[in-house]
Amino acid sequence: MKNAIKPIVLATSLILVTACNSTAPINKTATTAINQEKFSQFHQYDEKSNITLEYTDYGQILNASVIDLGMSDRYRISQNTTKIGTRLSSNPKPSTATEANRFYYDSYKKNPQMKQDLQIVQENMADLPNKINLSNLPKSELLAYWLNLYNVTVLNELVQQYPVKNLTKLLNEEPSFFDKPRFNFNGNQYSLNDIEYNIVAPLFNNDPLLIYGYYRGYIGSPNLLDHPYTAKNVFAALTTNAVQFVNSNRGSVIGNHSTRVSSLYLEKKNYFPNFEEDLADHLQSLVIQEPDKDQVVQNLSFSIDNYDITDILGTDVEYGGGNATVADPSIVADGFDTNFVAYGENLTKEVGHVSPLRREILQKITQKYYEVNTRVEIKDLPAKESEDK
Repeated sequence: MKNAIKPIVLATSLILVTACNSTAPINKTATTAINQEKFSQFHQYDEKSNITLEYTDYGQILNASVIDLGMSDRYRISQNTTKIGTRLSSNPKPSTATEANRFYYDSYKKNPQMKQDLQIVQENMADLPNKINLSNLPKSELLAYWLNLYNVTVLNELVQQYPVKNLTKLLNEEPSFFDKPRFNFNGNQYSLNDIEYNIVAPLFNNDPLLIYGYYRGYIGSPNLLDHPYTAKNVFAALTTNAVQFVNSNRGSVIGNHSTRVSSLYLEKKNYFPNFEEDLADHLQSLVIQEPDKDQVVQNLSFSIDNYDITDILGTDVEYGGGNATVADPSIVADGFDTNFVAYGENLTKEVGHVSPLRREILQKITQKYYEVNTRVEIKDLPAKESEDK
């Protein structure tokens, strides 16, 4: 098992980024002089700076724990959940059950050291504004930092609470998961929403592309990447994430006369001054046109959502009959989950009893991952009779 993750390391290299005009912060709290100062201190930057931030330890965690599923193939699970032996603790949504990048929450649940490593990385990253003056960083470096801090904080909080199947309760509680104060920067309290709406959005003129950098923990949200954001990759990575989200069942589905889109966009009106018109234009610019089809984003219906956590094995593996084996050498190679064992030429992990429905989801996830990374495989073991019969 690895030792505790080391603090974030500062390195130097020359990185120049084109400046953008900033706007007034979007506050979910009352706008006062105190609040303006609280946020505006983070709207300063130095484009001539050669300071960069390294995320080596955070990168190791993402590389070892994230399954990158690549572009959606619009797959819809086919199993009938009413059949004997397919009972799950809560039925997944057929069109989005196998979408979105996944995180090995299950492995962290069983390994306190892994939890501790992640928490140390999050705490070190969150303490950075108290140790250095962020205004000395170039703008793209700031963007990468805030996105990484946001995402590692979401991961850390969900790892501590896992197993949790659906995040609806966390999102609807008061204050919500994203409104709770989670950071202390120079004596002031900040939430995840403060980072998104009051720090980052004003710094980048409310660019809608920012939406796709925030991992929210559930399937119906933008992807968690298998690597950190950096000043060099952040804009290209945001564009890729945006294209993948919009061209998926969890992002948008274009019909002949209307377009079903994610309800997430209802929370993002601040990015679109003329909401539906600007959102339609934004989505249209990201749509990958299918051959022999003229796909037009129009008549928006905000009817797509999936608040199930982006785990892999699910919290319902004890339901139904059958077994599955997961093989992923990357996890063991990085010193993580010790429950993986040698199985032929692969390192594998027995999941235990899973229903045919869960097995179909696992198989599709690993098929997609195999296509992207060629390093994961799930094999069925001989099925057992379901105890529900």
